[in-house]
Amino acid sequence: MTAIRWGQPEQLLTEAPETFLGVEVPEDIKAQWQRWEGTDWRRNRYWGTNNLFPPDQRFSVRPPQDMCPKHRAGWTKWRNHRFDPVTGNRWPGCHGSPFTPISRDLDRVRNERRCEWEEKCRGQMLMIEGFCRNRRNCGDAA
Repeated sequence: MTAIRWGQPEQLLTEAPETFLGVEVPEDIKAQWQRWEGTDWRRNRYWGTNNLFPPDQRFSVRPPQDMCPKHRAGWTKWRNHRFDPVTGNRWPGCHGSPFTPISRDLDRVRNERRCEWEEKCRGQMLMIEGFCRNRRNCGDAA
C-alpha cells in the first residue's frame, strides 16, 4: 500500500497554476481553484490521465468567507475526518463495517473506500454550506 502523507491544510491551499497535469487551466477555474468547482475540474483531469483514484481534494477547499462560526466549525470538522486505511471503515464512526474485500486487490478496495469517504465528507461539507447560506441554525441569526 502506498502511504499518503498530508501536510497542514494551509500548505495545500495554493494559487492556481498555469497548467495542471499537462492541461492549461482555464481562467474561470483559476478564479475558483480553492472552491468545489476547482476540485471537480482537478478530479476530471486525474480521471483523464486514467487515475481512477485521485488524491483527496477536500483539503484544498476554503470555507466561504461569510460562513458563521458555528457552521465553520462543523464544516472544518467534516473536512478533517480522515479515512483509516487499516480498518477500511466505510464511514466515520461506523465501526461495524468490517474490511472484508470481495476482490484480491486490497489496494484497489482501499482506494475505492477512500474515494467513497471523500465523497461522503464532501457532501456533508456542502450541506453545511447550504444551511449557512440559508441562515438555518446559524449562531448569529436571531
